[in-house]
This record gives sequence, C-alpha cells and structure tokens, in this order.
Amino acid sequence: MSFTPLTHRKKMGNPNSRRNTLIIISCLLVGFLLFRHMKYTQAVNNGLNPADTKTRILLVQKGDSAKTVGQTLETKGIIKNGSYFSDYLSSQNLGDKIIAGRFEVSPSMPIKQIAEIVTDSKQAKNYLTVPEGYTIKQIDNKLTELEIIKSGDFIDATKKFSNWSQYPFLPKQEMLGSALPLEGFLFPDTYKIDAGNFTSDHLIDKMLTNFQKKLPSDITAQLSAKNISLYELITTASMLEKEVRHADDLPVVAGIIWKRATSGWFLNIDATLLYDLNRQNLTKADLQQDSAYNTYTRKGLPPGPIGNPGSKAILASLNPQKTSHWFYITDPKTGKAVFADTNDQQNRNRAIYLQ
Repeated sequence: MSFTPLTHRKKMGNPNSRRNTLIIISCLLVGFLLFRHMKYTQAVNNGLNPADTKTRILLVQKGDSAKTVGQTLETKGIIKNGSYFSDYLSSQNLGDKIIAGRFEVSPSMPIKQIAEIVTDSKQAKNYLTVPEGYTIKQIDNKLTELEIIKSGDFIDATKKFSNWSQYPFLPKQEMLGSALPLEGFLFPDTYKIDAGNFTSDHLIDKMLTNFQKKLPSDITAQLSAKNISLYELITTASMLEKEVRHADDLPVVAGIIWKRATSGWFLNIDATLLYDLNRQNLTKADLQQDSAYNTYTRKGLPPGPIGNPGSKAILASLNPQKTSHWFYITDPKTGKAVFADTNDQQNRNRAIYLQ
C-alpha cells in the first residue's frame, strides 16, 4: 500500500474549488468588462457634465498621440477617463488624424464630438489678434491666456532678439536703449499661427515683416524731410494709440504732441507713466516720480514707444495737423477730444467735462 504525502495532497488541492475560483474570476472579469464598456459607451455619447458648456482651451502639440490628448482632456476635467478617448479614436481609425492646434472644448461635449473637433483642421483656433496699442507684456499675457506659451516666454524672446540684419530698417541703436527693444515695432494685426508648433521667434518675425509692409514706401524720405527719426515717429504714434479714441482726432493731437515736444513743453501725458508703472491709474504722488517716462517732470518725448501702434496712428504722427491748440482732454462720455489754445481754456474744459 502506498500513501500520497500530505504536502503533495495540499498542492493538488480540490479540483472543484479551483474550478469555482476560475468561474468567479471569469465572472468578475466579464462583469468588469461589461461595466467598463457601459461607461465607455456613455462617455462616447454623453458629455461629462451637460450643464457645463464653458469652453476650455485644448492645446495639441505636433506629434501628440491620442493617449497624450486623452490624458490632457482628463487632467483638465473635460472627460472622465483619458483612455476612453484613445480607445474611441483607435476604434474609428482616427489615431493618426489628430491636428496640431488650439481647440475649444467643454465638459458638455461627448468624446465623439471632441474627437471630431481635434481631427478637423477647420476647428483649430490658429489665429491671434493683437489690438492696436497692445504692449509686449499684453501680447505675452494673451498668448499665456490662450495656453500657447508659458508666462514670460514672449517677453524673453523679444529681449533676446538678435536677427537685426534681416530688418535693416529698424533703428537698432535707439531700440537697444530700451528694456524691451522691439516695443512699438511689432505690428498689431490678426496673425495665423501654428498653435501646435508655436515659437515666439516666428511670431516676432511675422510682426516685424508686417510692420515693414505697412510703412509708406517713401518713409525714409518723409522722415528726412521732417527731420525726425523712425524711432521718434513710432514713439509718438504709440502715445496717440493710448490717448485718442476717435480716428479724426489723431492728426490734431499728433500736432499738439509734436509742437509741445519741440517747444520745450512738458507733454503731461498720463499714458507714458502708466506704461512705466504697469498700472491703469495714477495718483498725485505718481506724478512726482523720477521716471524717464514721467512727461510731467521730463520734457520732450519719452525714451521709447509705450505700445505697438497701428497704421492710423503712425500716419497721423507722420502727417500731424497744424492748429492753434496746445492742450486737449478727452470727454469721458463721448470719447472725443476737446481742445484748448490756452491754459485758462484747458482749465475751463476740465471743469466742464471732467467733473
């Protein structure tokens, strides 16, 4: 008679027990797969939060995979599970159809709709509009808000600009004296950009090229005839953009600024000091600050442009209107400029329009 060792019998176990365990595991697995499929189907056809229609920016970089985009969507709280997104694109053979760019999506959108958006080049928001008068810092802020750059990247790029040889029209020596050398020369316009493959240097090149195209073809001769530099012209135009709300007032105010600057008068322009302080409002104490941009204490033009002017302001600065006016204020109700020939008239206008 032979006996099976106890240890061997334990290893063999109970066949029925093992079968039951396998059945339980299989049932759990099938249940999990069914549950996941149910959630997947729900996510594909229904938004995470139908009531939340506020759009968020989804930036897709060149070469991003469906998995990467799915993870980004999950991190932003736009979808519940990033793997559902990549699974759906795979099932629809859309994995290699993803477009690099900036898209607007929301938690109210089902995965199916989001997939349609990121695979359609027409849905990419690849345009940047820079308003007249915007500063380099404001451009940087806008690019940051659009999640195209990290805060400060565009500012740093302008400071490190070295491609002067490509733009010989630029007054390099005067510009290098500014903390932001390219301020004033980045032409405000709407630009098509590759948000998924964006570089600040490329945008700078586009804006400088556009600036050159928008200048009059005989700009050098005109500046020489008026005995002013391009840097002085753009500095004056940048002040006009901040000071004047109505286009028909531009040439008149330009005439006043040039006349005061060349006659040894203080310009008394708030916008120059606001630019230096990076603020929206001034106090009485601010007006006494020892700043190169304080046109209440420093005569003549400020050290450089205080924003990037558009064509109307540049042309008005180039062709100022000669008048008897030395002063102006802006009517806060209409935005129109109110002019005065004397300080007494200016004070009366202040009492009427600024009370």
